Amino acid sequence: MKSIDIEQHINKLLDLSESLSGHLRKREVQFLASLPFIRFEGEILEIGSFKGKSTIILAKAAEKSGTNRIFACDPLSLSCSTDPNDATKEELPEIFYNNLKTYNVKQIVNFNQMKSHDLAKSWNKPLKVLWIDGDHTYPGVLSDLMLFQDYLTPGAIVCFHDVLHGFDGPIRTFLEKVLLSDLFGDCGFCGSIGWGQFLGKTPVSSKQWKNKLSLYSKLSRMVPFVLQKNNGLKSNEHLCRFFRSLIPHRAISPVQWLKERNSYLM
Repeated sequence: MKSIDIEQHINKLLDLSESLSGHLRKREVQFLASLPFIRFEGEILEIGSFKGKSTIILAKAAEKSGTNRIFACDPLSLSCSTDPNDATKEELPEIFYNNLKTYNVKQIVNFNQMKSHDLAKSWNKPLKVLWIDGDHTYPGVLSDLMLFQDYLTPGAIVCFHDVLHGFDGPIRTFLEKVLLSDLFGDCGFCGSIGWGQFLGKTPVSSKQWKNKLSLYSKLSRMVPFVLQKNNGLKSNEHLCRFFRSLIPHRAISPVQWLKERNSYLM
């Protein structure tokens, strides 16, 4: 598929996202819309769907890329303390399924209305994209990564939502299991999404370690503020925002980003 076609389609999805209710900023929508164009073998798995905004964006991009399906998982029960509060557990399933139908992606989305640890019991497919946006507690995010990490194919992308938004699960898991891990090479941020490219047996280069440790140094300064806030302690929000501003998290250039990620094949 030509670069200009990919870019035009992603721009259309950015426009589409304006009509969808959810918790994704424009640059994050652009990032998610780029993921299905990763040229590796494997499936796309979303953990945490809520009203379906990210589900629809991923499905529309997957259809255009030729992948033609994604997998998604959410109990739709709002049973976690970190779940959004702009819907009730009684109305959420109807909202979600209606959105899939309205935006004509129901046939593309293999949806599993269950918790991720239940899906993991029967999961046996390789993954090229693992999008983690469910339970934002530390045990929850860590479990989501550990349950499915062994299915990542070399070159696959794992990404976490809300790494920079005050939840201890995404930030701690990203720090410990991606930035400090020798399993992931290129890493970065787009909005509040933290992402890493799985290497498999390929060693992390010195350039990649330099970038990862630089990100670790910047990101780790936010952890005390996040833990203070989550444990009811007084936190300096202004200083936390300052440290957050030092972390590169601007919008990506989809075509260039994909070129760099897909170069892992070479």
